Amino acid sequence: AAMASPGPRLPPSRPWGESADAGPRLASSSMDRTLQEKASSVLEFRRPLLESGSPTSRNARHHSAPHILTDIHLLQDVRDKCLECRPIPGPSDGELKRGLGPVELTLLGVGACIGAGIFVLTGVEARAAGPSVGMAFCIAAASSVFNGLCYAELSSRLPISGSAYLYAYCMFGELPAMIVVVNQLLDYHIGAATMSRSLVAYIGQAAISAGVPVHPCFVHCEPFDSAPWFSLSLGAPVVLFCVTSVVAGGAQMNARVTSFMTVMKICIVVLVIAVGAQMVNTDRWQPFFPYGVSATLQAAATLNYAFIGYDVIANAAEETRNPRRDIPVAIVGALGICAVLYLVVCMVLCGMQNFSEIDASAPMTGAFVQYDMLWVASAINLGAFFGMSTGLLAGVYGQSRIYFALARDELAPLVLKQPAWSSVWCGCVAGMLATFINVRELASLLNIGVLLAYSSTAASILKINSKERGRRFCLGSENFWIALAVLLTFVLSHGGLLSPILPGLAAVGLLGVIFWVASTREYCDSPGGAFKCPGVPVTPMVAVITNTYLASRLSTNAWCRLGVTTIIVTVVLCAVTLRDLERRQHTICETVRAAAAAAGTKPGVCHSCG
Repeated sequence: AAMASPGPRLPPSRPWGESADAGPRLASSSMDRTLQEKASSVLEFRRPLLESGSPTSRNARHHSAPHILTDIHLLQDVRDKCLECRPIPGPSDGELKRGLGPVELTLLGVGACIGAGIFVLTGVEARAAGPSVGMAFCIAAASSVFNGLCYAELSSRLPISGSAYLYAYCMFGELPAMIVVVNQLLDYHIGAATMSRSLVAYIGQAAISAGVPVHPCFVHCEPFDSAPWFSLSLGAPVVLFCVTSVVAGGAQMNARVTSFMTVMKICIVVLVIAVGAQMVNTDRWQPFFPYGVSATLQAAATLNYAFIGYDVIANAAEETRNPRRDIPVAIVGALGICAVLYLVVCMVLCGMQNFSEIDASAPMTGAFVQYDMLWVASAINLGAFFGMSTGLLAGVYGQSRIYFALARDELAPLVLKQPAWSSVWCGCVAGMLATFINVRELASLLNIGVLLAYSSTAASILKINSKERGRRFCLGSENFWIALAVLLTFVLSHGGLLSPILPGLAAVGLLGVIFWVASTREYCDSPGGAFKCPGVPVTPMVAVITNTYLASRLSTNAWCRLGVTTIIVTVVLCAVTLRDLERRQHTICETVRAAAAAAGTKPGVCHSCG
């Protein structure tokens, strides 16, 4: 008779918080609605288990199926939380004071792009490509324009700090955004440390030339032969302290200092062009392609990194008076100014001396020394100092605004929500690296984070303009076509190692993907007043392909770094999300127990929390 007993029956279900004569009120007005719905669904699932005939079979099912279902639901919740997108900010959002205009933003971008490399990189690539190095710079600038147009639209539509992290968070979710931002910040921190050491080396050399004694460890020394990765640079933290003090003083102070140094740098470049043009012999421009067109294209792929830095303008969106107008103007203007200066400097350099005779270590200085113009060489050294300083200022400023955005989204300590403290943090991280680590050994790890940020920004353009943005990974989604384009680009880059026909097939496949997306996908227009990236979806697709191709040519160390950081970020974020969901599930379980007890059922009906 006991075995045949049906057991207690649950009363008919009713909405949470609704009173009834058969029982007490099941929820108070302060109970979270989500917890109410979860508890109600758990009770509804377990009702048939309590109404089954045999206690033995009832207990077996009670202890197995609910546990399995709960674990599956928990994993699904972790997945959904990691891919949950941030709400898209509006034009009126933002917490920082808006005081920057188009001129300050343009100079900020020029200062970030053009460093000391305009006096050095031009000569290095001129020896590799000949007089056609100017064309290589133009090709590199054209490919950078695709990324710049993507940044211009997103920064005008999402006018707050965060840049690529913000765009990835709004379009792809929290986990992809964290993967992007961690890799981007690694590049920024190592880059700032490297640039600070280069600046210290220049200052030390200038002091020695002036007869001032300099201790070797002020610039660089390796006290332990058994640890070549450990080296001291006591001057690097001093330089970073000065730079951090300027950035921590606010956007206006940073803009004034950066603008002054950038204007001085541009004036020196113009002086070099004007004086050097008088010694140009156009016969030295022949042959224009001494090593063939392929050498020019290879130089263009390398020189693409000369234009990295303009994305710092997007990080200033929250401090711009009219971001919808000023950000696009500044990005396009900065890229245009940089391209023109690079082109003219290259043509002047190759006209002053034969490209095969250019001194790769100091091309511009060596060219003017040949003509006994030592005063111009001194001006070039001053321009190099301004170039490194503006690059360092722009780098620390961009990092600080990314940390500010992370803290606002509660993904970083809240103290970093204060721009001054986020600037100090960035300076301290770069200072620690520059002081104790031989950062030049980490050069092979760089650039992949920046290219990942650029690619995610271009992909975000496709997502934000798609009329089917809610769809995830399927044949009809942007995610599928982006992934296919990335895969084909890798085949284009490295498929020749397997078969000589694979790169050609990959190129045809990429053209087919672009044509298919352009002819079959539907995209909406930008909101009124916002900048519209021209040529969608072709422009962002070309940007994704270009960035992927450049990334595929990076060293194996860079890709290993990307893989390791991606795994670490994924594991940490999933673990934190799981912990939060388990705490929430525990609250749900307590609610279920209270509800079951109030309904007169057996206590302990909920087993999902152990």
